[in-house]
Amino acid sequence: MSRTDRYEYQDWNGFGERTKKYRTAIGLTKETFAGMINRSENYISELEKGNSSCSVHTLYQISKALRVPSDNLLYEDSEMYKKDEYSNKEILKNIIDRCNEEELGVIKDLIVAAYPNLDKMTASRKKK
Repeated sequence: MSRTDRYEYQDWNGFGERTKKYRTAIGLTKETFAGMINRSENYISELEKGNSSCSVHTLYQISKALRVPSDNLLYEDSEMYKKDEYSNKEILKNIIDRCNEEELGVIKDLIVAAYPNLDKMTASRKKK
């Protein structure tokens, strides 16, 4: 093993799996996530399958978009985000858990503003 090989990150399959788990935990589609990090949907698919690596810059963008430390993406072995599908309540909880107090205030304001019209909003969703 050469000196550079010892320090080269090798767990791209795990990185891809963790990225996908964090992405789905907050309800992001591949398309939306790709737009957030300025990459193609195909790149996201390949990354999540472990078929692609990423630069430090892309790692930073992914970490920032998902609001998780890069160490969690690179090395975490947590059971927290091991589900394939999440309920609406779980997605909202996962989003809220990643927000700071100022962002929580904005979310609260949005919910309070929408609350009086939830019945109309749900009725319009049922028509679709």
